[in-house]
Amino acid sequence: MKKRTKHQRKQDRELFLLCLPTTIKTLIFAYIPMVGIYMAFVDYKPSRGVFGSEFVGLDNFRYLFQSIDAQRIFSNTIFYNVLFIILGTIVSVTLALLLFEINNKVALKVVQTSFFLPYFISWILVSVILQSLLDSTGLLTNFIYSITGTKISFYTTPGYWRLIIVLVYLWKSAGVSAIIFYATLISCDKSIYEAAEIDGASRWQKMLYISIPYLKRMIIITGIMSGANILRSDLGLFFYATQDIANLYPTTDVIDTYIWRILRKSGEFKVGTAVGLVQGVVGLGLTLLANKIIKKVEPSAALF
Repeated sequence: MKKRTKHQRKQDRELFLLCLPTTIKTLIFAYIPMVGIYMAFVDYKPSRGVFGSEFVGLDNFRYLFQSIDAQRIFSNTIFYNVLFIILGTIVSVTLALLLFEINNKVALKVVQTSFFLPYFISWILVSVILQSLLDSTGLLTNFIYSITGTKISFYTTPGYWRLIIVLVYLWKSAGVSAIIFYATLISCDKSIYEAAEIDGASRWQKMLYISIPYLKRMIIITGIMSGANILRSDLGLFFYATQDIANLYPTTDVIDTYIWRILRKSGEFKVGTAVGLVQGVVGLGLTLLANKIIKKVEPSAALF
């Protein structure tokens, strides 16, 4: 019994050492900086420091919510994130199901690689690609002009950018999400598919009654995790892809780009901290609420 206990302790020690670097990193970069949350409640002055600055309560939050741009940035942020969650899930699951139907190993590797590639392209390069397509002399602009005889000015017309933003997001991220769903599918017991084939099930029926139900848990988990970031946005997508052009703000300005401009122009770190706190609290609340609802409907799919 003593030998077993020593062996268990050795295993625990190895696991502890394995977790130690990540634990230290999380402590330094995630928990210690949380002391700075106090900045959201003070009139921060660099010369006085965070704890020496005057306490102003909720004034920094009022500055955000009473801003003339508040309705625009909040509505745009929520609109895009809801759309990203819904369309992203549909496209990713569809790609994963199609990927699962590929039997040729070489073709499978090629397709998987093509799914991954967009994710590793920097937003700056994406911005250059978009400009080459959408500029006044861009390829897409000239193509549309040759067909319709109308010259579209994409960078001065905000209405087109809701569709452009969504398409760029799906192109860059749907492939990686599809690989995650595909990894879930390949863990499914193959005997289930074999039994379905024996019973005469078609590919469509196997997909509908085996593959999609098997993905349900992963879809719910990714949905909860995405919902936690409902007030957060990819700054690279909304800043670089749109080139931060003021004419496009009605449809492309979100919370993160708005705060970036405040920090860049006036250095109002207190407002940025207040926004970050709001984003975190709302995200936590939505996660707990979604998890509670799912626990009642589908207990096995709950996060905790």
